[in-house]
Formats: sequence, structure tokens, C-alpha cells
Amino acid sequence: LKFISKKLINQKDKIIIQELIFKPKISGVIFSSDINNDSPYYIINFDRSGKTNLITSGKKNSSMQTIVIYKETKNLGIFHKLINVIKKFEIIFKDKVLDVEFAVKNNKIYIFQCRNLKKIKINNNDTIKENLINLKKKIIKLKKKNPYLCGETTYFSNMSDWNPAEILGNKPKPLGISLYKELITNSVWAQQRAEYGYKDVRPNHLLINLAGSPYIDLRTDLNSFLPANINQTIQRKLINFFLKNLKRNKSLHDKIEFEVIPTIFDADFEKKIKNTLSINEKIEYKKQLKIITNNILDKKNDILNKEVNKLNKLEKKILQLKKSNLSEIQNIYFLIEECKKNGTLPFAGLARCAFISNSIIKSFVNKNILDEKDKLNFYESFFNISNFINKNLLKIKKGGSKKIFFNKLGHLRPLTYSIESKNYQENFSTYFKDFKFSKNKGRKKFILNNKKEIAINKFFKKNSFKISAKSFFAFAKKSTQLREYSKLIFTKCINEIFINLCSLGKEMNINRKDMEFVTINKLIESYSNLNNSKLKKIFNKEITDNKKNHKILYKIKLPDFIENHKDLYFHKLINVNGNFITNKKIHGKIYEIKLEKKIANLNNKVVLIENADPGYDFIFSHNIKGLITKYGGPNSHMAIRCMELGLPAVIGIGENNYNSLSNSTFLEIDCDLKKVNVIT
Repeated sequence: LKFISKKLINQKDKIIIQELIFKPKISGVIFSSDINNDSPYYIINFDRSGKTNLITSGKKNSSMQTIVIYKETKNLGIFHKLINVIKKFEIIFKDKVLDVEFAVKNNKIYIFQCRNLKKIKINNNDTIKENLINLKKKIIKLKKKNPYLCGETTYFSNMSDWNPAEILGNKPKPLGISLYKELITNSVWAQQRAEYGYKDVRPNHLLINLAGSPYIDLRTDLNSFLPANINQTIQRKLINFFLKNLKRNKSLHDKIEFEVIPTIFDADFEKKIKNTLSINEKIEYKKQLKIITNNILDKKNDILNKEVNKLNKLEKKILQLKKSNLSEIQNIYFLIEECKKNGTLPFAGLARCAFISNSIIKSFVNKNILDEKDKLNFYESFFNISNFINKNLLKIKKGGSKKIFFNKLGHLRPLTYSIESKNYQENFSTYFKDFKFSKNKGRKKFILNNKKEIAINKFFKKNSFKISAKSFFAFAKKSTQLREYSKLIFTKCINEIFINLCSLGKEMNINRKDMEFVTINKLIESYSNLNNSKLKKIFNKEITDNKKNHKILYKIKLPDFIENHKDLYFHKLINVNGNFITNKKIHGKIYEIKLEKKIANLNNKVVLIENADPGYDFIFSHNIKGLITKYGGPNSHMAIRCMELGLPAVIGIGENNYNSLSNSTFLEIDCDLKKVNVIT
């Protein structure tokens, strides 16, 4: 200090010398509120490595854990002392969000640093508390025995089936979630499964709205995958076994069809049921799954073409309604009904066929009948939607008309169920500005050698399947392509619903943004009910109420997997590795896409995005280097799309890992070793 000029020294300055805490039991950072939306939760990022710099570095750290604690929670476990210290700091730094670095050693709390970040704007703690109490009651009721379903209890997941967190986001607006439920998860999904030979679980709904977040009721979901003709004893044993497995391995909640329950018969059947059934029960279960699988794969049943015929009817009906002189409310009502009957229902069937194909191929890889390269070559061998987009963009680039592109794809929008999100036609210059193409867009050839073909034919023959290896791969290719085609068709219906809604809003002087807060149920109701109040008055009241409610619900933090009501107050974020696509290794600069900010140049970037539905396919026209998503499973839209394109990706990396990566600049993805390494 004697070398410092006296002029530079302020007498009020202090130098703090902090003792080194060597190998603490726990070290980390605690935020006194959620820094994203100031909601009333303590967020604790910590690890037990004995190092004190892993958390504070901000880099991806596989040993890091995150605990979320509602501020009024009484049972704090090992964090009781720490929270008491933080509460004292909160009294000193009134109305501030605090960022506190800490360590725990020999049951003693060490504080390294306490910073105040910004003013807290929480004025609705009482309302949040009231909502949590009501939510607790709802979950307790839902977990009780259900007379229509097997299973002693249930759990809730935001990604187990129909991927609601990926398609809708974590806190969708009322219009989006109500439309998704109406078109798919109320009854259409169950109708489709019953038609294919699975247990009919109606009138149970698949999707439950918990504090504005979409969750799948896992008991309902698992029951819907049971063959319709197995007895109740087998059903009870299986459902309770699968639920216990999920409780023990929560990280499997986004891949239950691959890792938890056999929904068809494939080469991995034995692995999933272990010792839960007697020999005779297992034989019966296997027999019924084989019947379902065979009925779907059998050429004579012509399942794929039957589903396509429904989609063709829908296209005609959309054109017919566009030309009609019906009112907006009438159009919306008929579009919804047609979409359910000839849109989302055949889409669900084609998606089931594609999943079955994918599952069988994956099981062949697991049994070494095929290798990973065979699987990747297969998915990279077909013409897909991204190829179609790029082909038409190339024509536009050469001076061609945009008309064909708009007729086929203009209706697509990122966040399919959000009326506020602009479609490709409305926002072409933003989504496709500076688009570039990968140097290698040629499709790979899929050639099955004689030895592998014989092994697959042997498997099919042994299990009495009426299909050959060649016919199976033709079915797999066609079903996967038709699944994507069916999305294109039924989302036209959604676009038309939104066009009519915007027109209706214009008449009533309600803007597009506010229309997000109208529920589809209110619109359906207004079709058949004559209310004394004017429609504008009804809508404005619903918008006002839903806006107020959404603001409160947005501040409620829930885990991806809810085991019981205690998780509402205290939960640990699940550490997941994500689903690695391809076996490639790449490194690149990170670019996080957020719809609220302008999209910059994506060329050669590793794109990060929280959730990505078919409307985000525009990103593949920008020659991106890789993709990482927070939400998504091994069979989700983006997983299949990246497989088809041979694009290195990590789909569904989870909140913890995603947040770490979003604070980084440069990373490496090694799909072969299943690792993401932060470089800077």
C-alpha cells in the first residue's frame, strides 16, 4: 500500500481481507427474489464440490444444483440457517433484490458478498399466496384415486406427451392454452388412441392448467398407452410400476415412451417392464402390444392413406369457409370443429405412426441390429419441410414470386398458438432476412446391407409381424414425412381462426395483443348462446380479468415435474443432459433467439431457444451451426427436424443448463460423447 499515491486514497475507503474458506460443504449464490420477474422466491444455486468459484463463474457446471423456495415456506431443511441470514439482510436493504455469495462449513454460514440488484416491485404477495393455497387443494384432489383410471396416484409433467412446454411455452396466454386444449388435449388425443387399439380414457383430459402453466396428468397419459384388451390386474400393476419409476427418475419425464412405458412392441420391450408382471401376464401384455403394432404396420389396413384423406377434406373445407359469407364467430366455430375432426385427429394418428417407426428403429440400434449411423442416414435421406422452404427461398432469391411460398407456408408462425406472433407472410422480411444455405444440402442415401436386412426380417417373422424390412422403412419414411405434412395442413386452420379473430377484434376495437387474453371457450359459447350483454362488453371483461390473473400467475414458479403439493413451495430443478442429435462435434458462437427482440444474423451460430414449434423452421434457412433448446424430447418436432438435416443439436437441456449457456459466448457440442462444453 505504501506505493499508492496519497492523492488516490480516500480516507473513507476500506480494504476488506477475506479469509479463505477451504473445501466448504456447500458454496453458492442466493437471490432474494427471482431476478427475471421479481416473484417472491429465494433462488439458491449451489454445489458440493468443495470449490467456491464454480457457481460465481457463471459457466456451465454439471455439479450445480438449483433450489427454488417460496418466501413463506416454513420447512427449509438444510437451508434454514442461510435463509434466516438472508432475511436479516433484507431488513437492512429494504425493497432490494439481493445477490449473496455464501459458503457453509462445519454448520457455519460464511458470507463472501452481498449486492443489491434492483428495486422489488412485488405488490401482490397475498394474491400469490392465495393462488398457491388453491393450487395445493387442486393437486391434492387430482392425486386421489380416479374411478376411470388405474393407478394409486398421479404426477404432473410439462413435457411428457404432446410437449406442452415446448409448443406453448411455460406461461402461455389464455387464448393459446385454451385453443390447444380444445383442438387436442381435451378429447381428440384420447379418441385417436382408442381408434388405434389403446385404452379409451375419456372423459379425462390430458392437459391440466396449473397456475397458468400447462401440465400433463401422468396417470391419464400412462393409462392411454395401455392396450384396450388387457385385464384390470395387469393394468394396475403396470401403471403403479411406471409411476414409481418416474418418481425415482424424474429426468425421464420428457422421454417416457422411449424409457418408461412400452407403447408398442419393439426390441426394447423386456427392458421397460423388468419384473413387474408374472410370466403369464407378461405374455398377455406382449401379445396385446403386438396386435396394436401389427395393425398399424400391416399394409392391408392402409392407415396412412386413411389419415391423409381426412387432411384433404380439411383443406377443401378451409377454402369453402374462406369463400363463405359467414360471420367471424361462425367461421371460428366451424374451423375448430373441422380441425378436430379432419386436422388434429389425423395428425395425432400420423404422429403415432411416425413415433412407432422411430421407436422400432431406435430399439434396433440398442440391440445392435442397426448402428447409429444407419439411423442418421435414414432420417437424412428424405425430402423434408426445411428442404421445401429452402427450395422456394432460392427461387425467390433468383427473382421468383413469393406467391407459391405464401400459399404453402405463409400461415406458419413461431409459437403456433399465439395470435400475437406474426406468420411467415406478415413477417417474411424479418424471419428470412439475410437467409443463407448450408454448403451441403444433399440428402444422404440410406442403403440397408443384406446382413442387417436379414436380421430385421428375422425379428419381424419371429414376432409374427406382417411386414418386411423394406416395407417397414418405406412405412417409416412415409409416416414421418406425412406427420410434417399434416402439421402444415391443420395449422392452416389455426391461422384462419386467428385471421377471423383479428377481424372480429377490429370490429370491436380490441387489438391483437389483447385478443391473447380471450379464451376459445368464450368464443364457442358465443356461437350458440345469445347473451344479454354485447359481445364487446363480454370480451373486454374477460380480457381485463385474464390480464390481471396472468400477471399474478406469471410470478408463480413451478417445477417441470410435480410430485405433490409440497413442490409448489420448495423444489429442486431437475438436472438433465438433453437429447443429443447426430454424432457430430462442432463449436461456435452462441445466439439466443427471443421473439421480443429483433433477430440478427444467425449464420454459423449455435442457436439457443427456450421452446421451438414448427413455426421456428425458418431458422434452418440461415445456415446455423447447431441448436440447443430448453424444452423438447427425443421425438419432438425439433429433434426430428435436426435428425433429418444432420444438424448437431441438444434438445431439452433443462432450465439449469440452459440458463448457464445463455450467459456464455462460445461453446462446443460433442454429440458423440453427449457433452456441451463452454469455451467462453
